[in-house]
Amino acid sequence: MKLLALLLLSTASAMAADVSGVIKLDGPQPKRPPLQLTPESRKLYEGRPYPRDEVELVSAKGEIQNVFVYVRKGLPAGKTYPAPKKAALLDQQRSMFRPRIQGLFVGQEFTMRNSDPIIHNVRSLSQENRPFNVAQPAGTPDRLKRFSDKEGPIELRCDYHRWMRAFIFVMEHPFFAVTDAQGRFTIKKLPPGEYVLATWHESFGENKQTIQVTDDGLKDVSFTYKPKKGLNFE
Repeated sequence: MKLLALLLLSTASAMAADVSGVIKLDGPQPKRPPLQLTPESRKLYEGRPYPRDEVELVSAKGEIQNVFVYVRKGLPAGKTYPAPKKAALLDQQRSMFRPRIQGLFVGQEFTMRNSDPIIHNVRSLSQENRPFNVAQPAGTPDRLKRFSDKEGPIELRCDYHRWMRAFIFVMEHPFFAVTDAQGRFTIKKLPPGEYVLATWHESFGENKQTIQVTDDGLKDVSFTYKPKKGLNFE
């Protein structure tokens, strides 16, 4: 019986494959104005350049960073996935939320940390989950939360520093990813089948397409966003 169980597990794992691709902007590279830091935040950058706006991180080749990519439709109805034991982390570093966007599971521990020597707070603009507002003075322990319902995006703000923004998606499955600086993403171990793959970006909006995943996976999935009217470009 033990051997049979191992064989079944191995077969199921072999049938899952990776889906990867790139997301680009069809237009000029957006400008990134410097952030208007408060005096206490400027002190955190002594000897370092001040940060620029991170809403639209687009490379010279048009590759978009910080796009959330996820399977919207196609997974088996009623199937459940265990939440990771490792907590998701939101850190406050030099008056910036890190990471800017991430996905986590319903019921997964969500850790909020202040690594700065100044006060911050984390205020959620959630609707399906109960909103919260957590104060984190310098040196205080990590604060923990759990989300009970699927929801996303949820915007997180720091009221002490108005440029500080982050976004989270509370998911019921593990098939999601965030694009890197080259606009690339990989969703791991997705079973073969037909799915609706969706994307979300805080400025450029949403996109979606139907994909067909085989036993060999799927590479070179591409999404293209158009510039929004009224944006400033180089």
